[in-house]
Amino acid sequence: MNLKQLAELLNAEAKGPADYPIMGVRDIAALSKDEPLLENQVYFIENNAVLKRHPLAGKTGAILTTPEFADKFEHAMIVPQKGARLAFIALLKHFEKAPKFAPGVDNGPRIHAKAVIDPSASILPGATVMEGAVIGARTVLYPGVVVEPFATIGADTTIFPNTVIGHHCVIGADCILHGCTVIGADGFGFIDEPGKRHKIPQIGNVTVADHVEMGSGCTVDRATIESTSIGENTKIDDQVHIGHNVRVGKFVYIAGHSGLAGSVVVEDYAMISGNCAIKDHVRVAKGSIIMGHSGVAQDTVPGVAYFGTPARPAKQMHKMHAALERLPELLAKVRELESKINGVPL
Repeated sequence: MNLKQLAELLNAEAKGPADYPIMGVRDIAALSKDEPLLENQVYFIENNAVLKRHPLAGKTGAILTTPEFADKFEHAMIVPQKGARLAFIALLKHFEKAPKFAPGVDNGPRIHAKAVIDPSASILPGATVMEGAVIGARTVLYPGVVVEPFATIGADTTIFPNTVIGHHCVIGADCILHGCTVIGADGFGFIDEPGKRHKIPQIGNVTVADHVEMGSGCTVDRATIESTSIGENTKIDDQVHIGHNVRVGKFVYIAGHSGLAGSVVVEDYAMISGNCAIKDHVRVAKGSIIMGHSGVAQDTVPGVAYFGTPARPAKQMHKMHAALERLPELLAKVRELESKINGVPL
């Protein structure tokens, strides 16, 4: 598809050579500040904040944008401000990779003929491996496991009962995924208009690196465009939720009942204790420790321990808690001083 054809599909005005080829859609938030946009890819920009974070935007690639910013880009598809996000939804739907199935009932085997399964893998009765899925050497799939189309699982990985690996997701080698975990459910994204609620297509995937273990009942949502990712040797407890576009580094610990909202970054060697909540777009710095029952609303400092809601450095919170214990005594002293100043007996 070229620039002109895609603009027509989105009811947009094309700017630049009509035959400029379009090969896919990418997420500009996944780029570092000084990283150029990829050629022949579409990026969505609707505000100045994105342009400030990515000053190289517009030099390469194609931009879906509004008239306000159109003069900044060589290749662009221009839509009115009120229709920008709906055009973005239409763009994602065009590139969506979710599998399509023919109507009818399939009573055949649970292993698709076009799945690629290493001869040394063990697929136990009741497991389902769908079209184009790839299963590595010595990997074990327990009953009830579902591997959706074009997902990939590396060697020596064990996946316990009733776990789902979503379409196009990637699981590395020597991983353990305990029962009822779901990898690659849709991310939580919607756009509201008066009387309407539009679902944002989630066309990315999840990538899990080697030597990762996840407990039972965990959920990892696919990214809107790129990949939700979990780094090597990271260990995740039961019932942890990881939202869309999250990037978890290597050698991270995440304890049970914790939740990471969309676009959180957890750097290498960080530790998140049980029942913690991390706000969207927060960066948990390398080696940070988030103590149990904490709510993190701001970026942390490398190597520092935090706790509380909102979470603060632990040393600061200890002083605050010590002061709270003395609060009744301090209030009594304040009342005593007020009575002396005003000449009123207690």
